[in-house]
Amino acid sequence: MKNPGTAVTFYKRADGALVGFRAQGHSGYAQAGEDIVCAGISALTQTTLNGLVNVARVPVTHRQDDRTALLEANIGPDANEKQLEQAQLLLETLLQGLQAIERSYPRNVRIFFEERR
Repeated sequence: MKNPGTAVTFYKRADGALVGFRAQGHSGYAQAGEDIVCAGISALTQTTLNGLVNVARVPVTHRQDDRTALLEANIGPDANEKQLEQAQLLLETLLQGLQAIERSYPRNVRIFFEERR
């Protein structure tokens, strides 16, 4: 069975603001430990989560499961305007980085959008 790759879903509000993301699945580009696509995706998503929580101090709920290659982060409803602005910068940067990887490795990463209220 062919590996479907890593799926990254960005959560958006109706006004277009990004309010979280979910990355799941192994990219299937190479063996574990040698997979540059997986390493790139992991570095970007982990750094974004770290920036949201530890730099911008945005209230975020997140979960991670190494077995299923899952990392999900959601901006909390109690985020203030400044935190939301900073979150947008970080999430838009993540999106740009992942789109660059997707252009180079379209069989290994796919980006989706899902509207959230």
